[in-house]
Amino acid sequence: MLEEVKKVGKPFVFRYRPNNDFTLDEIKKSYVYFQKRELLNDPLDSTPDLIDLKKINYTKLFKAFELIVGKEKKEYLERRLSPVHLETTIRELIPKFINKHGIACFSMLPGINMPLLTNYANNHEGLYLQYNIDLDSEFFKGLRLINYQNELKKIPVELVENENDIFKIFYLKQKNWEYEQELRLIKEDFGKHKINRKSLRNIVCGYNCSEEYLGKVLEANMLNDHVSVWIMEKPTEHNRLKLHLIK
Repeated sequence: MLEEVKKVGKPFVFRYRPNNDFTLDEIKKSYVYFQKRELLNDPLDSTPDLIDLKKINYTKLFKAFELIVGKEKKEYLERRLSPVHLETTIRELIPKFINKHGIACFSMLPGINMPLLTNYANNHEGLYLQYNIDLDSEFFKGLRLINYQNELKKIPVELVENENDIFKIFYLKQKNWEYEQELRLIKEDFGKHKINRKSLRNIVCGYNCSEEYLGKVLEANMLNDHVSVWIMEKPTEHNRLKLHLIK
């Protein structure tokens, strides 16, 4: 959309992508791929080691079980699971729970932030996608700004009291990543998640994007009549973004 391409701030977010076939498939089939935590570029990102599981109050825990499964099944669990076994099982399940989730990364910043195009769009050979989150509020539900910290602090978690604080782990990064101004979205499972086609507003190709790949982008975008495709001009001034309309 011509009138939207240089707009920043809510409701617009940006997703940086390399010049590969996966990017083309996302555009063509209108989905976002949510990555596994272990495959993100920061090895400390969302690491389960940051969860500080406090001493478990078994009385409270089994009362919670009773509310969920009933008294008979609760008593069965009490007979079968010793406190030591139960605690070991819970500690083993936390990393599995974290690692099964999918993560998609967006930014508040358009292409004027050169490091994002360098790092995530293959040195300006790729592109960035502009989305309007209001046009698929269900998909973007839970989108949050990353909490950047000088030193990553452990997250204290006490079952039955604040177990949902486990999700805070997905939104922590070290301060040296703050230039990204990342907005993050989490889904229960990694993989492809469909998005309303109308929420994609513009595609901006980096200034090193080849003619061949640009042609593939145009082909992938054929079903998106509302989406404009642009190519960025190599900057000659600081904080100046010049775009040329292709379609």
